[in-house]
Amino acid sequence: LTRLKFSLRGRALSGHRGGVSCIDVPSHVYRPDSIISGGADGLIKLWSLRTGAGRRGEPDPTARNSATSTSAEDQISPGTKASRSGDAMSILSGHGGRVLCVKTAWHGDRLLSGGADRTVRLWDLAGSGGKCLNSLCGHFGWVTSVKYWGPNTIISASTDRSIALWDARVSNAPLFTLRHHYAPISDILVGSRTDPIMISAGGDGTIAAWDFRRLSDPACQSPSSQNRQCKVIRRPAGKMYLQEFTSRRRTYGPVLLSRGPSSKTKTVCCLGRDSIIREWDIKSGEVVSEVVTGHCDTISSFAVLDGDQLHDAQLENTDKQSITGTITTSWDGTVRMRRLEQK
Repeated sequence: LTRLKFSLRGRALSGHRGGVSCIDVPSHVYRPDSIISGGADGLIKLWSLRTGAGRRGEPDPTARNSATSTSAEDQISPGTKASRSGDAMSILSGHGGRVLCVKTAWHGDRLLSGGADRTVRLWDLAGSGGKCLNSLCGHFGWVTSVKYWGPNTIISASTDRSIALWDARVSNAPLFTLRHHYAPISDILVGSRTDPIMISAGGDGTIAAWDFRRLSDPACQSPSSQNRQCKVIRRPAGKMYLQEFTSRRRTYGPVLLSRGPSSKTKTVCCLGRDSIIREWDIKSGEVVSEVVTGHCDTISSFAVLDGDQLHDAQLENTDKQSITGTITTSWDGTVRMRRLEQK
């Protein structure tokens, strides 16, 4: 992989009480130089990396040179203005407990959040500066992941072992509830609005593929829910079990997902407690490849990078399209990056 020739000089963004539980980086096109964080204090904070020095009591260098440096703060409602001690551009409050996940829409004007209060909240970041538009209630456990699929469909995963699909324009109940896993949902993988396949993984070592085009089919719905407003789906389009591909007993636990590197077939990569990355063919359910990460403790994050992200400009003979790689972080205190050659 490419070498880091320069040290990364960062800055501290402080203000959450009890720790930061989740972060999200909005689109660099619509909200450049900004990040969003959720904390154990039940607050969501929008940080601008363009202003402020990032440390308490340190003056803003841009404020001396521009008389309009506070114009962005003037557009935020008084209830969401940040205090000087936190350096946050906007603070959103409303969750009754720890905020566990945040996700910004592609256009940067909407924000999804989920928390320990078992609710999914939809926020307006455009005109109102942080108004809560909808509070979606329907889960019986903590909401650990929220995603957008298309302009009006919200997907949420919970520790109650279910995945809910919501209409952003309706806040009374989810449209569909997907149930297959026997442990809390550890990760979900949602594609673009033109991709109807969603992948979910549970702490029981199971992986399921859901086809949104078949959710309205009565054959896929639970008979007890066909007359209800919320349809319960228990039959995924495809399913895989990690314990069938390993003799180790440490297959139960959180499973992380990422898009597969294969350009010829549609694949997904999963990483379980056995620290082995497996690439699956979604259609056939077969394992395409296996890679040992080398970690000796629980994996905390996992991603597959494409050729553009791993390309070294100094290597003239490097083919961008043939290079893929993985990056993993673990509780063993290491970050491992591995370059893979596509077959």
